[in-house]
Amino acid sequence: MTKYYTTVTLTAMLSIAIAGGTAHARSGSAVQPDTSVLVIEEADKEGSIGVKNTQDQPVLLYTKIQRLDDDDLDGALVPVPAAVQVQPGETQVVRVLFRNNKSLSKEHLARVQFMGIPPSHEKAGRVSLMIGQDLPVVIRPKGYRPVENKWEYLKWRIQGDQLCVSNDTKMAIRFVNDVTLQPNNVPVTMPKAYALPSSETCTALPAGYAAQAGATVTFSAVSDYSYVVNDRKATLDIVRESASEEHPSGGQAPAGELESRTENKHE
Repeated sequence: MTKYYTTVTLTAMLSIAIAGGTAHARSGSAVQPDTSVLVIEEADKEGSIGVKNTQDQPVLLYTKIQRLDDDDLDGALVPVPAAVQVQPGETQVVRVLFRNNKSLSKEHLARVQFMGIPPSHEKAGRVSLMIGQDLPVVIRPKGYRPVENKWEYLKWRIQGDQLCVSNDTKMAIRFVNDVTLQPNNVPVTMPKAYALPSSETCTALPAGYAAQAGATVTFSAVSDYSYVVNDRKATLDIVRESASEEHPSGGQAPAGELESRTENKHE
């Protein structure tokens, strides 16, 4: 019987990030998925993906589902099999079963992680670096119709010293979280590389940044199947909050002056 590592092991996950593109496994990864995203249709109750053992020895393929803390999916995602031996060069089909308690009304996101664990060589002091795969999982409600260029529905706003992005749709929208404010090529990193349905995410602007009327944000969008579409541009709504609009208690007024909403279509 083949023994696999059960002692402390240095492990790294190769992330095909939610913002990532058509990522392919690096040569150091023991396992290679046959696609860069796992899509689960609610009507099908499951999705599947092939994972190849790229090594010249058997590996124990371990699959784990990682739920997002800010996603309110009401149901269970179960990998089958969760652990299985895969021979050199062979491909194992992994199914992810979806069992929900009520019908979905919007898209949801999760992650699936694959780790190829090599056999133990039983050498004292040996440290093994295992590089796994980390892919996005998209769960679609019944009747969902794919929307092209869904990132166009993102709304970007500067309010005070914060850059915010909101998503008022029922779609989960992914993008690369390193964005650039124009003019002057000001880089900003958003805390998340996705916008869940009916969500808003904000981050602090660089110190001293002064927004101008007509400012835009340039970013790279990610399609449903993890293709990166570079140089997408969106207009920034700029909300200025003045001291005169503060409440007597010292809090800021709930709304400020909207300075700009239009984009120069001739750029």
